[in-house]
Amino acid sequence: MDFFDIVQMILALLVIVILANFLLKKLNGFQQPSSQVIKIIERVQVSKSSSLSIVQVGSEYLLMSISDTSNDVIKTFTQEEKEAIQQRLAKRPPVAAAEWVEKGKPYSTKMMKHLKNARQQYADFQKKGTNKQ
Repeated sequence: MDFFDIVQMILALLVIVILANFLLKKLNGFQQPSSQVIKIIERVQVSKSSSLSIVQVGSEYLLMSISDTSNDVIKTFTQEEKEAIQQRLAKRPPVAAAEWVEKGKPYSTKMMKHLKNARQQYADFQKKGTNKQ
């Protein structure tokens, strides 16, 4: 086996790895399409293996218990409760770091830029409104 054969094998291996990576990404896109009907609005961790979630399915809002062993619908929200949830989401501050800034803790310039960007995105979100249907 000479030097040319070794280089040829390495190049062939690189082509196979790149091709496999590309194909796996494409196949993953086919297997898990992004859902435009189901959205997790908010999730609160209750324990290591369980959480409570507000899930939007179409125009309905559901309170669900999600764990390793089961997923259960606890409640279906009424129209008034759904509107109240949407209003709370619109009023929620963009990031928890805003509280730290108000308390006067020092932050890096990068963090302050990120916070400013998040505030701008939140302001844009409020202007557009939530869940227009």
